[in-house]
Amino acid sequence: MPKNIWLAALICANVVLLVGIFLVTCSLPAAHAQAAGAPSNLLAVSGEIQDKYDALYLLDTREHTLHVFMWDKSTRQLHYTDWRDLNHDFRSNRD
Repeated sequence: MPKNIWLAALICANVVLLVGIFLVTCSLPAAHAQAAGAPSNLLAVSGEIQDKYDALYLLDTREHTLHVFMWDKSTRQLHYTDWRDLNHDFRSNRD
């Protein structure tokens, strides 16, 4: 086969691979969130706060409070940590 055909085939293969890499890296995973206005009036958010601990934040929209639970990865136990009154924190005068 002539040298030009091999060169064209390699260029086409590189373009196909580059497009494949671009499509894989640019597509973001779907985010599944809790529906707003749920009947329980609770919203939950979780995340890693330290190497050894994860946190679960529960927002009570009816009482305007934020509750914090910590998950210890080493002992595999959930601990209630604290709560905050959001009306007081944000100086809101809502009932």
